[in-house]
This record gives sequence, C-alpha cells and structure tokens, in this order.
Amino acid sequence: MRRQAEQYALVLIAMGMQSSIAPEGKFLALYVTREDAVRANAELAAYDRENREPLPEKEWLFPALPRIEVAMVYWVVLLFFFAAARNEAFSFDWLGQGAAQTGLMLKGEWWRAVTALCLHASGAHLLGNLVFGSVFLLLLAQVTGAGVAGLSMVVGGTVGNVLSALVQPPEHTSIGASTAIFAGLGLLAALRQVRRRGYAISAPRNWTPLAGGFALLAFLGLSGENTDILAHVLGFAAGIAAGWLLARWDRDWTVDRGLQWTCAGTVGAVVASAWVAAALA
Repeated sequence: MRRQAEQYALVLIAMGMQSSIAPEGKFLALYVTREDAVRANAELAAYDRENREPLPEKEWLFPALPRIEVAMVYWVVLLFFFAAARNEAFSFDWLGQGAAQTGLMLKGEWWRAVTALCLHASGAHLLGNLVFGSVFLLLLAQVTGAGVAGLSMVVGGTVGNVLSALVQPPEHTSIGASTAIFAGLGLLAALRQVRRRGYAISAPRNWTPLAGGFALLAFLGLSGENTDILAHVLGFAAGIAAGWLLARWDRDWTVDRGLQWTCAGTVGAVVASAWVAAALA
C-alpha cells in the first residue's frame, strides 16, 4: 500500500504537483491542494491506464480428471469384460484369445500381456481386484494424478506379465488385474519412499513406505488358491522401477491437466488396440 502511494506521489511531483502521504485509519491517504485535486485524479487515472499489466494470452484449460470417476471407469471396464467373457459376447472367445498364455506370448501374441489384465476367472476374483484396485488407484492418483496413475498401473501390469512369460513354462496361463494392482502398489511405495528422503528423523524411517509396500504384497499377493505369485511379485517390481523413474522428474504431476487427459486417453487406446489385435488374430 505505501509503495503504491509513493509511486503516485512521484507521478504528481513529475507533473509539478506537491502531495503528502498520511495514515487514515487502516489505509494511507495521498493529499494534494484543493486546486490540484481534479488534475491529480486525472493524471493518476491516466497513469493507471498506461501501466496496467496486459491480460495474459488465452490458455486452453483442461478440466481436472476426477479421481472417483476414474475408479468408476475402472469398475465399468472390468465388469464389462467379465460379463462379455462369461457370455461369449459377439461370439468371441475372450478368455482363449486374451489370457496371458506364456507359449503364445513368446510366439508373438504381444496383446495378451494387456488383455489378460481385463479378464477374471470368477466373481470372487473380480470383486477382490475391483476393491483393492480402486484403493490403490485412488491412493496413487493423489500423488501422480488420475491419468498418470491409470497409465502407470497398466504399463506396470503389462511389464509384469511380459517378465512372467519369460520365466514361466510354456503352458502357464494367467488372467486378472492383480498384476497391475501390485504394480500400482509398487509405484505408490517407491514414490512415497523417494519423497520421504530428507524428512524422516532417521535413515531407516526413509524406507517405511517401501517396507509397507512389501508387507502388503506379502499379505495380499502371496497367498490364496490359484494365486499367480510370480506375476504379483514381478508386477510389484515393475511398479517400483516405474515409481523411481517418475520420481526423478521431481514435479507435481497432478497440476498438469493436459498430461492427465493424455495419459487417460493412452490407456484407452492401449487396451482397445490390444483387444483389436486379439480379435484379428
């Protein structure tokens, strides 16, 4: 406030008018003689017009990608593929063409690493992945934004399925979104761990997020009938690697709305392309 009053006083001095600055309640008042009042107002108004900051160029703003809506899309997609596979919608063998079968993947059927993430063997299998997938997706979205979170989880799950195919026997077959879910857990643990450095009281506490991630992996991903343990572990490892890679940029991903929508669109394109390739095979 005082700085602006002093600027106005200098403008008036340059115009040959004397003025004084004095407090008036919570504000500062700039006083001039009665004879100069009209001219002073005109000069200061002209000064304000000439020195007004130019309006910024128009920017195309993207609406924020809502996190809850992204979780709802995740539910809709998995429910659709579950219903389609059970009813052989469009006379298509969804499980036969989409499952991550090691022998066929190594022969070049790359799409199976993606399509397998959309398929589930039973209602219980689907429900578990819907619940835990939503939790980790929403938690990760708080750190990276919803679009980046979705793309990162799909890429991590795909990489996990590819790595699993490289070490499993040719007849091994797996389906389910859990590989992507544990990739999301690895991403979240790695990002939290990297950001925690320098803030924890002691060095061992820096590793608390990563230790928590391993604990959840052991509790949720290493037990149960027909559990593909190796795929869960490799998905988690892929997520950790992706998390450390993202952390190296050291930026706030959530504020880049354009990036969020681009990543969300890329997820849809990748999944759609994989299923188109499966249908044309």
